[in-house]
Amino acid sequence: IDYALKYLSNPKVKFFDYGIMKTFLEGSNNGLFYAHFSKSKIKPLFFYINPFSNEEVRFMRRLKGPSYIYAPEIINQFHTQQEYVDSSFINEPEKNDLYIRQYQIDCTLEGSRLNFSAQTIIEFTPLIDSLKWLAFALYDELEMDSLFWGDGTPAMYIKEKGNPVLWVKGDTPFLKDSLYVLKMNYHGKLIERKKDWFYIQSSKGWYPRHGEYQKAMFDITFHYPDDFDLVSIGERVSQDTSDNIITSHWRTSSPIRNASFNVGFFDEYRIEKSNLPPVTVLIAETGHQEIARALSRIGVGSGKNMEKEVGGDIYRSIELFQEVFGPAPVDHFYITDIPYMHGEAFPGLVHLSWITFQRTAAGGMDEVFRAHEVAHQWWGIGVDIKSYHDQWISEGFAEYSGWWYYQSRLQEEKKEKDYYDMLKDWRKKITGNRKYFLGKGQAAAPIWLGYRTHSSDTKGDYNLIIYKKGAWILHMLRSLLTNVDTGDDSQFEQLMKGFYREFVGKNASTEDFMEYIEEKIGTNMQWFFDQWVYGSQIPTYHAAHQIVTTPSGEYQVNCRIRQSGVDETFRMPLLIAVTFKNETSPKVFRVWVEGKESQHTLGTFPEKPEKVIFNYHESVLCELKTEKW
Repeated sequence: IDYALKYLSNPKVKFFDYGIMKTFLEGSNNGLFYAHFSKSKIKPLFFYINPFSNEEVRFMRRLKGPSYIYAPEIINQFHTQQEYVDSSFINEPEKNDLYIRQYQIDCTLEGSRLNFSAQTIIEFTPLIDSLKWLAFALYDELEMDSLFWGDGTPAMYIKEKGNPVLWVKGDTPFLKDSLYVLKMNYHGKLIERKKDWFYIQSSKGWYPRHGEYQKAMFDITFHYPDDFDLVSIGERVSQDTSDNIITSHWRTSSPIRNASFNVGFFDEYRIEKSNLPPVTVLIAETGHQEIARALSRIGVGSGKNMEKEVGGDIYRSIELFQEVFGPAPVDHFYITDIPYMHGEAFPGLVHLSWITFQRTAAGGMDEVFRAHEVAHQWWGIGVDIKSYHDQWISEGFAEYSGWWYYQSRLQEEKKEKDYYDMLKDWRKKITGNRKYFLGKGQAAAPIWLGYRTHSSDTKGDYNLIIYKKGAWILHMLRSLLTNVDTGDDSQFEQLMKGFYREFVGKNASTEDFMEYIEEKIGTNMQWFFDQWVYGSQIPTYHAAHQIVTTPSGEYQVNCRIRQSGVDETFRMPLLIAVTFKNETSPKVFRVWVEGKESQHTLGTFPEKPEKVIFNYHESVLCELKTEKW
C-alpha cells in the first residue's frame, strides 16, 4: 500500500490525487475506480476511472526516468461508453465545478527584488448543485494569508506551500447558478531577480484559476517602484505615481482565458502606423549589454538596434495577418523581452525569448518565431480551441502563420527559394526523426492527441508534431487549393479569413475546421483529416520519370510514383514541375498518388524538358526517393 501511495501523493506538501481527494471531501458515491497492478514492482500499471476528468478512463504506466520519481503517464485515455452514446462531451469538452465570471486583482511588487503579494476577488457561480468543496490552481510557491467570503465571513481553506491546489470549503453546500464572492490574500516568491533580469516563475499561476478553457473579465491594479516598467493584458486605463510608487490599472473589455504581465528595466520602442494597432516593444537593454559582453569573449557577436529589428518583424507580420485573416482582435500590442527560451502570447501582450532580442539567426528561425507569437492573437486567442485534441489549431496555425510571414519577406527580397529550402529541412526532420522519437516499431502519434504526443519515450514529438506537422497540414491544404496554372492561392486565403471571421471570439474544434472547409469548397475532406490529423502515416514516394518523343516530334514526360509506408487507400495530390531551358517559369501539374503505384503522362511540349521536379514547392509531407525508370 505504501508503495502504491507514492504514485498518488506527496506527503511533504500534503498533496493527494485530485480525483480521490475530491471524492472523499465530497463524501459522494460517484463511480471512481483506481487500480495499481504489475508483474514487476518497479514497473506498475494503473487503471483509473475518474469522473472529474474530461476523458474519464485512463490506462497508465510508470513514467520512465529516475528511480526516485513516482509518477504515472498515460498510455490511453478516453470517455466512458455512456458519454459516447449521448455525445455529451461534444458540447462540454471540459468538466468544471464552477464558472469564474470576473477577477479583481490588486498586486504589490515591493522593493528592488519585486516581492509579490496580491489580493484577488473573484465572482463565480457553481455549475453543479450541492458541492461542498471548490478547487483552484495557484502557483505552488504562493502562500495564503487569508480568505473571506463576500460578506466578510472567513472561509475555510487548505493550501500548502509547494502544493499547487487551493481547496475552499463552503459554509453550506453551494447552490448551482447562485453568485458567490471570494476575497483571497496571498504572497510568495513569484519573481526571482538575477542582476537586471526578472524571472516570473509562473506566467499564469499568479492568480487562482479553475479549468483550462474558461474565460473571465479581468480588472488588475499593480503597485511597483517607479524605476521599473510594467505591462499587462487589456487596456491600461490609468497610471499614476506617488511617493516613488507607480499604480498601474489594467482592464479587459471582453472575457479572456489567460492573464499575465511582465516587469523589469525596459527601453521602449514604439511603432505607430495608420493601418494597424500601436506596437510597443520593451527590451531589457542593460541585460542584453551584459550578455553581449559575455558572448564577445567567446567570439559570438550580438545584433545592433534589435528593438527596431524585432519591431519590424512584429508590425510587418501584423500587417500580413490583418490582410489574410482579418482585423487584429486587440487595440495595442505590447512585445516584451523575457529571460526564458520560449515565447508566450496573451491578449495584446507577447512574451519573446531574450535570444531573439540578442541577435537574428540565419535561416528564418527568428522571423518565424516572432511572427508565430504575434499570430496567436488570431489563433489561440482570437479563435480559441475546444479541447487538447485541437491544440494544433492554436500552435500549428500560428506556426504556419510564421512560415507565411517568412515567405512574404523572402518574396520581397527575391529569395523565395530559401523558404522552400526551410520547408524541405523541416520535412526531412519530421519524416526522418519520427522513428527515433517514438522508438523502434512504434508508430508516430497523430496530431489529434495534442499534449499526449509527448511522453518519456517521445520527448521531442510535441513540438515536431503539433507545431511543425500541424503547420504542414495548412501548407498542404494551400497547395491543394492553389491554381497550378497561375499560382493563385487566393482560395486558401479566403478560406482562412472566413474561418477566422466565423469563429473569432469562439472555441473551434478540428471538426469545425473540417466542416467549414467542406462547406466552402464543396468537397468531402474526411479523407484528408483522417490521414493527417487523426492518423499518423507518412508516405514514402519512389519517383521515376522518362522523357519521350511523340510521333509528331513533341515531348512528353511519363511519371511513375510507387507509394509505401501507408495504407493502399492513402491518397494525395502531388505537384510535379517541368522546367525548360528557354522558359523562366516551370509548367506545374497536379497528379493524384494512390495505391501501390500511380502512373501519369505530362504534356505535350514543343521543347524538350530540362528537369522534372517531384513534390514541387514541398506540396506533400513525404519521404521522397528517386529511382530509374
